[in-house]
Amino acid sequence: MKNVIYLLCLLATTAVAQLDNLNAAATLVDQQNPQDNAQMMAALTAVISKKSGLSEAEIAQQSWLDASFKDVILRHYYEQIPANLEYSGLWFHVVTDGAKLNQMLIDRNVPLWPPNRPDLFIWLVEEQEDGSLSHAQQNSAAEYWLNKVLTNKGIEHQFYNSMDADLLQFKPEDVSYLNPDLVNKVYLDYQPDQVLLIKLRHFRSGYSYRAGLFESADSDAHIENRQFVSLPEGLDFLATSIQQKLADGQRIDAGEFGDFTLAVTINDISDASAMLVLWRYLHNQPLIKNFQATAYGQKSLQLQVNARVDSDTFAKVLTKDGLLQHMPLGINNRIVFSWQP
Repeated sequence: MKNVIYLLCLLATTAVAQLDNLNAAATLVDQQNPQDNAQMMAALTAVISKKSGLSEAEIAQQSWLDASFKDVILRHYYEQIPANLEYSGLWFHVVTDGAKLNQMLIDRNVPLWPPNRPDLFIWLVEEQEDGSLSHAQQNSAAEYWLNKVLTNKGIEHQFYNSMDADLLQFKPEDVSYLNPDLVNKVYLDYQPDQVLLIKLRHFRSGYSYRAGLFESADSDAHIENRQFVSLPEGLDFLATSIQQKLADGQRIDAGEFGDFTLAVTINDISDASAMLVLWRYLHNQPLIKNFQATAYGQKSLQLQVNARVDSDTFAKVLTKDGLLQHMPLGINNRIVFSWQP
């Protein structure tokens, strides 16, 4: 047991160094202006949006954010935007102390969007000014900005690669017209949670998009159309709309939070590699304040967990994350999970 606890301590040290990406976000800033308080608060607003699933505009309208939030910032840095995009600004990133930020948000009754976010498959096509329609190229301006703004909203996603032979039977027009056969094929081959089809149209004076979001292979699309001048701003509007659709109904209300001590058993932990993944996950799970191992043997790990929610909510959210399967056995008020390799 002593050796196991020593190993767990080492794993905990490693896990603490692995920052949860939901605790970091960025805002676009003017390259000519030095870092100032407004930039810092804008970046913090982006982090809170990422953690809560609320839009940055909605957060700005509330009285949650004040100067005390700057204490949660661990570090900040700038990121250059690729020169070929001809954009004069910079990304200003902040990385925050996740546990401290969680508590500040809960204290202010801000709901949290758990990290078990749906996986989004994106198929993007572009229509040029001359009317030609093609699959978006990897690293194109549209894909760059859409990838950045979706990541900033905390949305897991992947883009269709037009060189993927399995889907070459479909043409850009199938995306443009939201072909249900294409949607079925994507679900069959990639098994995402949701599918987003986008036609981005280029004009001399700006852009427009037609986007269709599918929640399942046989669902009707949520369709959105918009015209805009700035590509980053237009795609940020789309990402915000998608964020709201994914987060609505999934947030945990601040009133559900409290102080709970839970006895947890996790079975089927067979090796150090699985233990490392588990330890990192538990450290980055915002519903957990802290935890400690109390016993280990026969591939079964016993934990005492100081949680922010009760046992029912705890089991429901952790099961949705996909690494643990709740086993409702009702053993001595202990929550039992099975590790999912």
